[in-house]
Amino acid sequence: MKTISRLIFCVLFLGVFSEVFAQRFLWNARFDTRFDNREYKSEVNWPQTLFGARLTPEVGIGWGNGNGLMIGVDLMADFGAKTFNTDPELLFYYNYDSKKFKAYAGIFPRNKLIGGYSNAFFSDSVRFYDANLDGLLLQYVGGRGYVEVACDWNSMLSETTREKFMLFSSGRVNTPVFYAGYNVSMYHHAGTIHEDGVVDNVLLNPYVGIDLSRKLPLDSLYIQAGWLQAFQNDRKYVGEYVSPHGAQIELRVEKWKFGIFNTLYLGQNLMPYYDSPYFDYGHGLYFGEPFYRTESNVYDRLELYWHPIRTGNMNLRVASIHHYDGKKWGWQQMVTFWVDINGKMSRKK
Repeated sequence: MKTISRLIFCVLFLGVFSEVFAQRFLWNARFDTRFDNREYKSEVNWPQTLFGARLTPEVGIGWGNGNGLMIGVDLMADFGAKTFNTDPELLFYYNYDSKKFKAYAGIFPRNKLIGGYSNAFFSDSVRFYDANLDGLLLQYVGGRGYVEVACDWNSMLSETTREKFMLFSSGRVNTPVFYAGYNVSMYHHAGTIHEDGVVDNVLLNPYVGIDLSRKLPLDSLYIQAGWLQAFQNDRKYVGEYVSPHGAQIELRVEKWKFGIFNTLYLGQNLMPYYDSPYFDYGHGLYFGEPFYRTESNVYDRLELYWHPIRTGNMNLRVASIHHYDGKKWGWQQMVTFWVDINGKMSRKK
């Protein structure tokens, strides 16, 4: 309730401020819901059903050419649990928006990212449940591609905790047919004062691809080949870097709003400390899909989907996803829907 009361006060303050200084009043509201049923028999991932929704209303003021201050609240509910079983999260951030450059600073929604990060970086669960970033995001979008750099600060130094933060970046350059890009992240994981030690987790993903979407009568057709290279050092229990790696190939074909998206990873376990004999770091250290823990040097994800609604402010997607970890198959059914509306009211001097 304190969070909501503070939000109401800030809305009133922004309204008065915009009237007095003749700025623009900005607002935005986004609704997300996701049904995610996972029927796994894998030894590296577990069955569960995730079903929930979130509402994120925001208001703010804008001035000059692309400057804005926004404040909002993130309300999350898991269906079947007590309503709003997670505490509301207050959002507040500065935003600069021009034709080529964008910047965000503060606590802002993860959906502001534009990078094409592999599920080895961020799993489906992380994208939905860890919906906000605390820190900074810088983006450049040109005629041939984009680049973004971000910092997400997860924990600060206190009597019981230590610093945790992730630095990550994505970039891509396009030609009419060929393209090349990269994804990279560095997560500094320092546990509590009395428990696990410090782990540095670096993941690199350069890739190249061929996009034939404009050359054939298809909505989408591309094939992409990349390399996933990790560097990880558990300073307390190991004291040296390990470097698991592997190749990844992606293929997407889409026509008439139906598509096939297949991701094949051939390589080593990218999460060696997930349940190490020293300390079970688990998802506290790794944000990627746990299937990349494969001990069989193979992981394949086959996604069959229908995308009946895909506009700038509304999206509905239905997918049947099949996972193979080198030993067993798993089946995942996912339905996602979001709607994002915004507006602004000009205040003339």
